[in-house]
Amino acid sequence: MNVIGMYLRLSLEDRKDLKEDESNSISSQRLLIREFIQCNAELREYEVKEFCDDGWSGTSMDRPGMNQLLAEVKKNRIQCIIVKDMSRFSRDYIEMGTYLNQIFPFMGVQFIALGDHYDSREDNGNTIGLDTAFKTLLYDLYSKDISVKVKTSMESKCANGEYAFGEAPFGYRKSPVEKNKVIINKKEAEIVRHIFSLAALSKSSTQIARQLSEEGIPTIMQMRHPKADRGGKPLVWSSSAVRNILNNRFYLGEMAYGKTVCKSVGSKKSVRIPKEEWKVIPNHHEALVTPEVFGQVSSFRPSHVTDRKREKHPLTGKLYCGGCRYAMVYMPPREKNKYRRFECSKHALTHNLDCCTYFCADMLEELVLTMLNKELMIRGEAVRQKKNLKSLKECQLVAVKDELKDLQREQELVKDSKDGAYEEYATGSITPEEYQGKMDKLDHQMELLSGQLREWQEKCLELEDEQEKLDTDMRQIIRYTHIEELTQDLVDTFIERIYVYKDKRVEIKWKFSEG
Repeated sequence: MNVIGMYLRLSLEDRKDLKEDESNSISSQRLLIREFIQCNAELREYEVKEFCDDGWSGTSMDRPGMNQLLAEVKKNRIQCIIVKDMSRFSRDYIEMGTYLNQIFPFMGVQFIALGDHYDSREDNGNTIGLDTAFKTLLYDLYSKDISVKVKTSMESKCANGEYAFGEAPFGYRKSPVEKNKVIINKKEAEIVRHIFSLAALSKSSTQIARQLSEEGIPTIMQMRHPKADRGGKPLVWSSSAVRNILNNRFYLGEMAYGKTVCKSVGSKKSVRIPKEEWKVIPNHHEALVTPEVFGQVSSFRPSHVTDRKREKHPLTGKLYCGGCRYAMVYMPPREKNKYRRFECSKHALTHNLDCCTYFCADMLEELVLTMLNKELMIRGEAVRQKKNLKSLKECQLVAVKDELKDLQREQELVKDSKDGAYEEYATGSITPEEYQGKMDKLDHQMELLSGQLREWQEKCLELEDEQEKLDTDMRQIIRYTHIEELTQDLVDTFIERIYVYKDKRVEIKWKFSEG
């Protein structure tokens, strides 16, 4: 059965404009497309699958719903795509033209944009019309123009003293009365002042975090999102959260903006601006601490964190405590501890008896390396056994491709027969009834061939995927034979996560492809 891919998209900017243009809403797009399908006798017989991206910009094709749609197209499971207008699909005119001119015609996919009165079948296989190309160009330019306008508008609001950002810093909230103004959140402000008072007593960030946790003071996450699912993890204050508060000049009543700049117009990537170049507005809002208190504690920057870059270990970001499930932090040699080790990031705060308090880095590296080599040997043997099947799969693939060629030739013969029937009808050699009978028979034959062709195309894709997967596994096994050193590339390739336990037991979750 033929399938329609109904694609819906709503950007964040569109959401803001919904009061002015309700037609852009997801529900309105869905209703418009379904009404069109119901009014079309041919499309009414199609199965409809919905693909949606709510809150995604059209400047990039990397969207969850779009990725799912294109994956289905690649597998020949979509015969028609319908959108409200081309801007819903993409605002990049070059990318839009590529899909309309090359990809969709090659895959045999009909593309319909209702608002633009565009139907690829009516385009007769020619290149996209000038009016359509111009529209997509305008969409691209419009998108970039919007990006510039948004940035300019935000800077203008900030310069006028408005808080034009998202959520207000901890200790404050956005005013429900005055737009773009922040006011003190009394409950959060008490916690902030408490943190500064502890810092004024010369307590370290770790000591403050531990005391806050012991006192049962809710964390920022608990205050802001009390109903959030935390997977059973107890939330405790971290030293980094404390330092962020102590070093934030927003609590002095200052607001800084212009901290980043986009690499290019319309780009999502940005670079940070040096602090001395930030634009600062003093006395922007009510302060929570005095300049004297802030000056006393703002130098609260431990030398081991700021004065030198922490040595990075290949297992960093992969290693977790089996007892509390928090990350293990790599600690390079220092004066007090002469050896390299990993420490549980939350043990000092939670005092969890099941925590792996520390693990020698040298010992862990040796264990992981041994386990990896063993796993590679097992996987390698399995791959080598599969290798014997490779020639068989290749023969199957050749046979499938031959079958596809035969079906395509049969399709061409049917097309020729349809042309011949029309010539007979045009010259009066056959009656209209005979002509219609021949065409019905040939259409039925073409429909059967199309169904068979799709089935064999799917078989072909499956076999190609199997071969690609087998080749990938073989290349990995060959590349990483007899490993002697634990490298970042090695860890990233094969290891998903590592859990270490109090009894020095190690569990590894591998990234090997299954099946």
